[in-house]
Amino acid sequence: MTVFARFHVVPALFLTLGLASAALADEHRVTGDGPGAFVVEDGKVDPDTYEGYLVYTRACMACHGPDGMGSSFAPNLIRAAERRGWENFAGTIASGREVQPGQVMPSFADDPYVMGNIPKLFSYMRARGEGGLGRGRPQIIESMQEQAEENGDDKAAEEANAKE
Repeated sequence: MTVFARFHVVPALFLTLGLASAALADEHRVTGDGPGAFVVEDGKVDPDTYEGYLVYTRACMACHGPDGMGSSFAPNLIRAAERRGWENFAGTIASGREVQPGQVMPSFADDPYVMGNIPKLFSYMRARGEGGLGRGRPQIIESMQEQAEENGDDKAAEEANAKE
């Protein structure tokens, strides 16, 4: 390959890869009414996925580490949500699990906040894994936040506004 040819191929390759990555990174959706539905647009999420983040930080992060990535004694929940599916994910949260002797995931069956928000927690984990949601506290998509406020579902919206 000549020097001239290298200069034309490499920029074209980077330009093509960059455009493809940018298009894929802008928006991710798994829609529907079932557990695990989420919307990620430009790193922002729908109100239910945001609520899943709040549940995660309150009930799960101490063991599973920041952003669901796992720790030295608790597994990566992003991979668990992808690998195990909804029923197994929800069942493990409700009934707990003994991973190894002395290494136990506790049951959250007596915690109404966690139990009432398992679908939102599952959405957050799927958005982290499949939807390309980055680390840290997500923001709510403005149009969806306004819609949630209009519908009277402003708990997550109030939380988001209080934290900003």
